[in-house]
Amino acid sequence: MISTIGPLELLVIVPLALLILCVPTFIAYRRRVDRLGLVVVVSVIGAATGLFWFVALVMALSMRTRGPAPMPGMSG
Repeated sequence: MISTIGPLELLVIVPLALLILCVPTFIAYRRRVDRLGLVVVVSVIGAATGLFWFVALVMALSMRTRGPAPMPGMSG
């Protein structure tokens, strides 16, 4: 039951849950997908159901990416 969860457990569970919620966003950001905002919105909406979180994860892994980031110090 949720009433048996103490403050120490909450200090572990809440940050861990937020980290898991952000996984699709981190992946999409690192892959430099074209529509990062869409992945973020679907991930946030998916937090309530869980199903859309998996949709956001698939989107982050399969969406088209932008070109590679320019190297520091290189003029283009």
